[in-house]
Amino acid sequence: MNIGQRKDVIVFVLILILAFLIGNNGIYKYNLNRIDSLILQTEKEKRRNGILGTIDALDRKLQVHQKRSFSATEATQLVDRVSQLAKEAGIKIEGFTPLSAVYSEQYVELPLKISLRCEYHKLGQFLNLIESSKEFIWVKELKMQKATVTDPGMPKIPRIDLGVSGFYLKK
Repeated sequence: MNIGQRKDVIVFVLILILAFLIGNNGIYKYNLNRIDSLILQTEKEKRRNGILGTIDALDRKLQVHQKRSFSATEATQLVDRVSQLAKEAGIKIEGFTPLSAVYSEQYVELPLKISLRCEYHKLGQFLNLIESSKEFIWVKELKMQKATVTDPGMPKIPRIDLGVSGFYLKK
């Protein structure tokens, strides 16, 4: 091998080494940093999408619950609904006593005392209708007083005081 060929080989080897160093330090490290930043960004987006999915699911649940709550903070809707359910169960209500509303951060509780007289079977039907109602109605209290019948031919129907609450969800 003559000196000219050796110079060409040395120059070629130096060019390869220089190209490797430039490629390794410049392009490779730049792309590696870029890949790392893209991986971090992808992970952040996955977490963000997970949070947005959770928020969306909670929002859908809230909308379902808002449909089941009463649309006003007045007890008139609760009275109307309970009257309708009592009529379906074949019960005559003697009286309603609306109580003062209980205000909370997220909702307003609308309590109501109901006085009625009915047989046990009809009471069970009425309570079932209340509990399975499309609105949120909570039976909080049930008091029964023993029936006092002077005529032995009359059925013994107890007096029942029922405490129920409806809910209005604040938006």
